[in-house]
Amino acid sequence: MISDKGPVSCQGDPAFFFGANVDIQIQVKGIDELVRNLRDLGVNRIPNYVARALTDIADQAQEAMIGNARSMLTVRGSWLTKGTKHGINRKAATKSDLTAVVSTTAPWLIEQETKTLLTPRKASALAMPRIWQRGSRLAVTKSPRYLQNTIKLKSKFGNEIIYQRQGKGRLSNLVPLFILRKQTPEPQRIHLVDTATETINKVSGPVMAGMIQQAIAENL
Repeated sequence: MISDKGPVSCQGDPAFFFGANVDIQIQVKGIDELVRNLRDLGVNRIPNYVARALTDIADQAQEAMIGNARSMLTVRGSWLTKGTKHGINRKAATKSDLTAVVSTTAPWLIEQETKTLLTPRKASALAMPRIWQRGSRLAVTKSPRYLQNTIKLKSKFGNEIIYQRQGKGRLSNLVPLFILRKQTPEPQRIHLVDTATETINKVSGPVMAGMIQQAIAENL
């Protein structure tokens, strides 16, 4: 379930938050009825077992989300590493708070997840690679200001384009590399929420079943 206004959750389901474009959160919540039923069986320390199981599920969701981001984006540096400021991080569940949380505050991940309009954060315009440059190593690793022999010209349609002079002498020519735009629509490139949902639905049953078996075996 997805919401851009606040939490939406049902008992036992993961809850997803889009907190005013601040972060993305996936919550894996404890199942109160399960806890009560196990306590009725006389099994002690149930909240501890449930907290560990929820944290295990969240760990697997976190791994899957990081894998999705790495497979769909060109990641430079170590920002996607667990525990970093803008990484996809996990908060463990505890016996007093049966909710494990996986979240990220990276604004670019939110943009890529929610299909929004991209606008420049500091520069006056976005440098969008020309079609034949997209996907090339140049397009994903170089900013126009780091390229040599470039010049900015305006096309007959009024678009500002950055060209690079390639070759020497009479054999040289201008190759269009980037078009400058004030904003551009960004198609969804990552699917963190869908990936988390699929992972949680896949692993929660086996993990919870294993938790119940362990709790009973260790307390009977």
